[in-house]
Amino acid sequence: MRRRANHAIRPVHHGVVRFRLAALFAAQFFDLGTFSMMVDRHGVAAEVNPIVAQGFAGWGLVLVVIAKLALVVLVGSIVVLLTTRPARRASLGLAAVVSVAAVVAGFAGGVSNLATL
Repeated sequence: MRRRANHAIRPVHHGVVRFRLAALFAAQFFDLGTFSMMVDRHGVAAEVNPIVAQGFAGWGLVLVVIAKLALVVLVGSIVVLLTTRPARRASLGLAAVVSVAAVVAGFAGGVSNLATL
């Protein structure tokens, strides 16, 4: 006799979630590192994002670091919550889309900062 599966879709392996979170962290802090080098060489006027530029002008690098940490925690918790829900195709797909978008945004920001250097 064959045993029936309890769920139609298998839950995401924890290694995949860890990889998504590591990629998110790496991309966002790549952006932060290149931002700090760019601002050191060219000043805050080189920053394209006006919100980040004004925040840096008013509070310094501390605000940018806190904002990046908050972003990583927020997006990371969304990804974890979406993947730990009962396995639904929509929530697993949304978790993938959210994590890929955050990684692409961080990588694009870092590359644009490098282009300015």
